[in-house]
Amino acid sequence: MAPTTTAVSRKIPVDCLRHSPCIELAYMEKGAGEVLICLHGLGGHALGWRHLMEELSPTYRVIAVDLRGHGQSGHRPEETLTIRALAEDILALMRGLAINEAHLCGHSLGGMIALEIFARRGFLVKSLILANTTAFFPPPQNLEEFLNHFDQLDMPAWARFMAPRLLRRGAPAALVEEVVETISATSRAAYRQGLIAAFQADYRWLLPLLDSPTLIVVGEDDQATPWSYARYLHHMSKNSALHLVPRAGHLAHQENPEEFNRLVRFHLEKGTKSGF
Repeated sequence: MAPTTTAVSRKIPVDCLRHSPCIELAYMEKGAGEVLICLHGLGGHALGWRHLMEELSPTYRVIAVDLRGHGQSGHRPEETLTIRALAEDILALMRGLAINEAHLCGHSLGGMIALEIFARRGFLVKSLILANTTAFFPPPQNLEEFLNHFDQLDMPAWARFMAPRLLRRGAPAALVEEVVETISATSRAAYRQGLIAAFQADYRWLLPLLDSPTLIVVGEDDQATPWSYARYLHHMSKNSALHLVPRAGHLAHQENPEEFNRLVRFHLEKGTKSGF
């Protein structure tokens, strides 16, 4: 495939064995070279990776995916959405695009999806970037209480509730509005099912088995997956580096893209070769 000079939006059919017609997965692509696949978090979309795409596309083939039920991707509300199903979507995309190896950059829920992909097809993973994420949500996280609150609000109201909890205090108004709009546009069924999937996930068993170079990134003001979660990921994985992004909350790649992009570039150019 010829390198793209501007980001190109495409769709690819996935989950065709169970569905007719297939579910379409939307993605953006730019650049050529080693492949970096970016996986957003719950309530996000591919456009959230635009800063990283612009930074790295001169030397890498960057693919940012809309997860099922997010952005322009399809979703069947009657189906249970699981991290395994989301990972299978990405594996189907890789097969469809003839990608035999890729760096995976996952934010929040996307980080859990990246871990699931490694668990299922580790030989496809050149390196991992785990951003503002966790291997599990420890007690006293209360899923039932969270879902009860979610069920009482429509998506725009939920988005207004969540935005200040995802962003650092004093985040630019334009970024706050972008986050609100993105969450509001997410499929309600997909979001609710994603909440359940994230709260029930547990990848602690996998961390000691991570042999791909791994960059762990967390915003200094992250309330959703704080420093202690990132430190645990680092402590339990043998081939990782841990970095704090200043002036950022849970959306470090959007709140401080300059520092986030610098860390990712260093990881891709140095960390994956030196093994830290």
